[in-house]
Amino acid sequence: MQSLIQNFGINWETLASQIFNFLVIFGIIAFLVYKPLAKSIAERRKKIQEGLDKEEEASRRLTEIGALESETLKKAEEKAVGLISQAEKRAKEEEAKILKETEEREREMKEKNLEAIQEAKNKSIKEAQSELATLAKEILVKAVKVNPHAVDEALLKRVADEVVKGAK
Repeated sequence: MQSLIQNFGINWETLASQIFNFLVIFGIIAFLVYKPLAKSIAERRKKIQEGLDKEEEASRRLTEIGALESETLKKAEEKAVGLISQAEKRAKEEEAKILKETEEREREMKEKNLEAIQEAKNKSIKEAQSELATLAKEILVKAVKVNPHAVDEALLKRVADEVVKGAK
């Protein structure tokens, strides 16, 4: 082995100092570089895992929100359909009420118009009777040649009634 060591030119002192230097540098690198680097890598893995967990939680919540949204939309749609049907029902009831009120008003207006027509007819008849009485009085005065003050109202009324009955 000695010959081998001499053939390769290995010096024990140099080899020992190189091993010592290697171990010191390895210790320094391990302490100053490897430990912080390993710690940084572990923290990074932890953050990545937390991010993945949060993403999974967000995905689950998004699925729940989607289900809740579809359920809420379904309820809102059902409520809207109910409100529309109630509104249609109220509109039909209101329409029937308005039609009934309109018919009632129309009937009242017809009755008022008939009353007005009847009153106008009665007024016209009274005016015609009055004019007829005046004409009858004038005719009697001319026919009898009497004083116009001598013809009494009872006579005029009787003549007017007979003329009206004859006209009918």
